[in-house]
Amino acid sequence: MTISTKPTSTRDHLAALSRGETLPATWYTDPAFYAREQERIFRRSWQYVGLTEQVAASGDFFTARAGDVPIIVTRDQQGSLRGYVNVCRHRGSQLVNAECGNRQTLQCGYHAWTYNLDGSLRAAPGMRDEADFDATCYALVPVQVAAWGPFIFANPDRAAPSLASVLGDLPALVDATGLRFDAIRRRVRRTYDIVANWKVVVDNYLECYHCPVAHTGFSDLIDLKSYSVAEYEYFSTQAGPVNDSARLGTAGLYDITGEVEAGFYAFLWPNFTLNISPGPGNVSLNLFLPVDTNRTLAIYEYCFSDAVAEHEVEEFTRFIDQVQEEDVVLCESVQRGLRSGFFDRGRLMRSEKALAHFQKLVYRFLGDEE
Repeated sequence: MTISTKPTSTRDHLAALSRGETLPATWYTDPAFYAREQERIFRRSWQYVGLTEQVAASGDFFTARAGDVPIIVTRDQQGSLRGYVNVCRHRGSQLVNAECGNRQTLQCGYHAWTYNLDGSLRAAPGMRDEADFDATCYALVPVQVAAWGPFIFANPDRAAPSLASVLGDLPALVDATGLRFDAIRRRVRRTYDIVANWKVVVDNYLECYHCPVAHTGFSDLIDLKSYSVAEYEYFSTQAGPVNDSARLGTAGLYDITGEVEAGFYAFLWPNFTLNISPGPGNVSLNLFLPVDTNRTLAIYEYCFSDAVAEHEVEEFTRFIDQVQEEDVVLCESVQRGLRSGFFDRGRLMRSEKALAHFQKLVYRFLGDEE
């Protein structure tokens, strides 16, 4: 016998969330919900797409995705960041297929329509033979782009509030950790294809209730008894001091000496996390890109200051990789359970309030079908 998971009204959803119950299983397994998420969440929200170091010079570009919207980010000749939907206005071909590079114009590989870095159409073969052809009608579709320190975010919704308004107090909270944003650069990048809904992966990130069981290395580093969680409108933070055994070097972990003395972990709606670990400027970024209802591309980027030696990078990366790989197993197990038909809603514990905060945001953006 399977369980019916579909609530009947907005009131049912809100009542369940207020009781500490999770979202229904169908919100993780039904393609109809996935389609609504693309429209209501990922086409309307600020999402991390890359680093300013990737577009340091005029003509530098990289490609990314905001949900299912292909994005190209570039720096124009005046030094301004620009962002466009990565789709040619001629026949809808993806405009740029390369992951990154440097170009003074953007040319489609299908019919050679060519665009300036300000998005205007520069040339199209045969356009002078078309009596009514107006090049100004075929500029690239712009998206909002903005930087926070070394991080670049994009939003397909040109009417959305600014990135700064969404970040709120987060920059100040990060500054208080002791991390020097201006000193870090990307040194390592990992990708994982996880057979689970993107919300399962975010849910997993947002609670450390499972850490003593599943992440013994992380539990050796951070004092989970003193772990704290704070909620804001569009983000939540978690923080914890270092265990004495880790501070004294008896836990067998990486070298944690440096300007950052405690762990600080921030989730920014809808799918970005910033992890500042104890030590000399150890930062990891997580981006959870939805691929389809049951698949997520998890991108992990590791940033360090130049003062961090290569062997220290390897030690820290190995430590975080272990945690990530343990989480992949957990997330895929959850997705199999959600798809079984024998699970309706779960119950969130008090220590999982950051997860509850995220699920309320999901409901806020998706609303009810009725």
